[in-house]
Amino acid sequence: MSGPQVSAAGRVVVGVDGSASSTQAAAYAAGCARRRGTGLLVVHVTPRKAADGAAPMADRDIREQFANSATRLVQAAADGVRETTGLTDVTASVVEDYPVDGLLDLSADAAMVVTGRRGTGGLPGLILGSTAGALVQHARCPVIALPDDCATPDGPPPSVVVGVDGRGGDDVVLAFAVAEAAARGADLRAVHAWRDVPLESAVGAFGPLVDWSGVEAGARRLLTEAVGPVRRGSPGVRIQEEVLRDTPATALLTVSAGADLLVVGHRHRGRLARLGSTTNGVLHRAACPIAVVPIPG
Repeated sequence: MSGPQVSAAGRVVVGVDGSASSTQAAAYAAGCARRRGTGLLVVHVTPRKAADGAAPMADRDIREQFANSATRLVQAAADGVRETTGLTDVTASVVEDYPVDGLLDLSADAAMVVTGRRGTGGLPGLILGSTAGALVQHARCPVIALPDDCATPDGPPPSVVVGVDGRGGDDVVLAFAVAEAAARGADLRAVHAWRDVPLESAVGAFGPLVDWSGVEAGARRLLTEAVGPVRRGSPGVRIQEEVLRDTPATALLTVSAGADLLVVGHRHRGRLARLGSTTNGVLHRAACPIAVVPIPG
């Protein structure tokens, strides 16, 4: 149930804290696990130690109370997932660590981590930029961050949207996106936005003389070349290529309206670096779940 030996071992991981957001995240994570044919690890992360200055006996009492409460909480969450989703391969565990660090350690072996966009894993009520923000920024596996309401869209067939930026790492992001589309029986919409605001500002009055149609044609070639390998490798998935003259965040927000999932890549830039503008923009504004896929190097 608890201890430092907890391993995600290819499972889908979700942190719970007793909040409605984490309950929703656990149910969503169960769906991800079922589609992937893997198990679900439900964890609650507790602080390593009691508050500074506590008396030794009080400290032991507090730790015992914390442990019992955490065990009941995570077990109840796991039981709830089994009952509401029918998934049987569900493991409950208490992890003694700081919330972000505990979930980041599990991400080393996990298939993915699911988090409520406003934070789970032991710290309720936090806005993006704390637990959820740190996870999408530093996790070593894909992280799916959920909006407040992640109900399945009604109406059109299911779709997965993926952003393709034309730089190294698109293959990793596309591989995750096409796998999610296949598992969901969804179409995949690969989006590349080619608007270059600094360039447009630089050319100024000379803008009408620029061959923008040539720029767009180059963007279409780029997208087709990037999508080619996953198209050939996943003939059962219908893939649409969409090139938009817009900023990446705005284009992805537009196309993903009503989608089941939006997939973007994130390049790790060091412990203190911030999220890229596109990832940060869609995380705060998209209405659908967002998968952030780490790009090595």
